[in-house]
Amino acid sequence: MKLCITATGPDLDSVTDLSFGRAPWLLIVDTDSLNVEAVENSSAAARQGAGIAATQLIVDHGAEALLTGRVGPKARAALDAAGVRIYEGLAREPVREALQRFKEERFSGVRAEKTASTAVGDSRCRGRGMGRRQGMGQGQCMRRGG
Repeated sequence: MKLCITATGPDLDSVTDLSFGRAPWLLIVDTDSLNVEAVENSSAAARQGAGIAATQLIVDHGAEALLTGRVGPKARAALDAAGVRIYEGLAREPVREALQRFKEERFSGVRAEKTASTAVGDSRCRGRGMGRRQGMGQGQCMRRGG
């Protein structure tokens, strides 16, 4: 399985990072061969949308699961839409130790369900709200290609 582990550096000797969208490195680890692909998270410093951009990045690199400290609600929705299994509760520790704990099944995961209507990049929505979450807006969603 290809597992993404959030990290502060580009290898298994780095320390884990507890935040998904803001982690400087996303390590894509093949849990069988232990081959590691280090992906620099270019969206870590983004003002907003870091979790969604990080989701797209790990999906593009073939990750089937994510091991991190926590995932925000928007990133969670994007990961669910992409069918990526989420494992939270990572502690600040060497990535190698976190991977070992993962292989020993010491994390509980949430199985994401991929659906056609919620897949990442499947729709574009524009809100026309009054702001301040007053519920008076009229949103409009458009499907790609339609």
